[in-house]
Amino acid sequence: MDMRPFCRELSSSLSTGTPGQKIEVLARRLAEFFKVEVHEVGLFQIDSTGRFLNFVWPQHRLAHDIKIPIKSFYTALVSKTARERTGSIDNAFATSRHLKMFELSLADREHCIPMQKVMTVPVFDGDKLLWVIQISRKGKALADAGPDFTEQQLDALQDVAATLAIITI
Repeated sequence: MDMRPFCRELSSSLSTGTPGQKIEVLARRLAEFFKVEVHEVGLFQIDSTGRFLNFVWPQHRLAHDIKIPIKSFYTALVSKTARERTGSIDNAFATSRHLKMFELSLADREHCIPMQKVMTVPVFDGDKLLWVIQISRKGKALADAGPDFTEQQLDALQDVAATLAIITI
């Protein structure tokens, strides 16, 4: 899968606009590319202290109040991704130990569906963590969530992360 055209187009589409507009464009492009709904894209930005991840997408009225500790939330996949500094796939996420409060309380009611499958990657600028991106597939049951994520898709998401490292959002 050649990601260069997609990453060039993504970079171009994120070159203008407010941070909020750029985040929405990023979420929509990722959803389209990975064939998921826009509410199945999760974007978490590192705070200025480097100790917390701020929940920035999907937008929700409580999202600005949510700070996820990187070092102490061992059941949060986003924290694990930041701590271990590597991407991963979990195609049995619903049965993995995780903080269900985020998938159930942050989504709008019609999107309040369990995450069944997830892939996640960190975004770095050199050695500095900037973001964590999660792409999920939701469903009432595993069979409802669609196909498993593949290593090729994880590689593609890592290419997107490398592109985002050089873009100011």
